[in-house]
Amino acid sequence: MSASETIQPNTPARSGLNARLAQIAAVAGVPIEAFFSESAPAPQSGLVELIRLWDSAATETMRAEILAGTRAVVAGTNGRSR
Repeated sequence: MSASETIQPNTPARSGLNARLAQIAAVAGVPIEAFFSESAPAPQSGLVELIRLWDSAATETMRAEILAGTRAVVAGTNGRSR
């Protein structure tokens, strides 16, 4: 599915989603289309994959586990060089 197929039509329900997706893309430094293709620009490819994994989590519990795991990894790297 392409980005234009997902984003259109611009219904009231869809406009909030479109705005949020645009914000995420801006923060990630990628075009919205990067979320809908297999190839994202490096170094953002990992971020796009993380967002896809988050989105594919079936429950809020799974999302909480993803977040907790990510926080633990980041906390473990504080003070270390990347």
